[in-house]
Amino acid sequence: MKRASPRIADKSIPVGALVSLPAVLQDHGVDPWPLLGEFGIHPESFKQHLSPLPVLTHGRILEAAAAASGCDHLGLLLGQRANLQNAGPLRFLVLNASTVRAAMESLIRYCGLWYRGLHLNLVEERGYAGLRLSIVGNVPGSEQLLTAYLAAIVTIMQLVVGKAWRPALVRITYRKPPSAALYEQCFRCPVWFGQSQHEVLFPQALLDTPRSGHDQQLDDFLRSHLNELQGREGPDLPSRVRQVIEALLLQGECSVERVAEFFAVHRFTLYRYLSEHHTSFEVLLEQTRKDMAARLLIDPQLPIAEVASRLGYDTQGNFSRAFKRWFACTPRDWRKAGAKVPK
Repeated sequence: MKRASPRIADKSIPVGALVSLPAVLQDHGVDPWPLLGEFGIHPESFKQHLSPLPVLTHGRILEAAAAASGCDHLGLLLGQRANLQNAGPLRFLVLNASTVRAAMESLIRYCGLWYRGLHLNLVEERGYAGLRLSIVGNVPGSEQLLTAYLAAIVTIMQLVVGKAWRPALVRITYRKPPSAALYEQCFRCPVWFGQSQHEVLFPQALLDTPRSGHDQQLDDFLRSHLNELQGREGPDLPSRVRQVIEALLLQGECSVERVAEFFAVHRFTLYRYLSEHHTSFEVLLEQTRKDMAARLLIDPQLPIAEVASRLGYDTQGNFSRAFKRWFACTPRDWRKAGAKVPK
């Protein structure tokens, strides 16, 4: 099977990472929902908090929010509220780790399951350990985005080590902002701006500090589960595109343009890459709808009209015609016959 070009990769972050943004905007006198609504984010969007949101959209939202609120440290306020709730079972693995090193290595190894647009690395040199954060590509609002996740890293470290923990130094790539003093208040350490990377530094010896309450059986179970999730990740581009299509269909806003956003490319570029795999967006959309229809119709309580809506069809009639093309019968007859998901 042909692998996806290294030039294209899914770049998304869980929509739940923005769950604190409405409160931050309200604190600054801004009604959050008209602003978020422009990007298709509504209160019900946070009910599926692990649903992927393109990094480009995430960055644009933070950029617009910072402009609307006049708050140049908005990312800092968001990062302070981080709690690993948007990392699935990874939260429990990190908080169950036997050492600080094990916690950070787990975070780095598995965070890509949900945070595909961010890159986190651990560097050890000269007696210090550094957690370095980066985003690949030119992302709008990247300053706010990186600040939010840098502050989130510190908050996560405090969850692992203890609330009293503080970094030795924080490095930030952009120039010193007017609110620089607030950064030092937040991180409780010196903050250097205009650096070569975003980084949180602390004594290297901390990494091998034992943590109490470690449960090896729970650790093994969680790692097995997360490894299984990683194994399901399709290495090829069509598999990744189908996963994005399914997520967007359930959100009610699937289009080739929206899918392309997840990979940070123009739709024409996405078409070109898919053609290298001898497929197209339309073919993958059809395949995804077919598989989802078979799964959704198993639930007898789910009206067929609702199934049609979830799959992005304007009318139940259009869905029924497509279903008959796939399975040579109507959805109603298929359900009456006790249909099963095809193998």
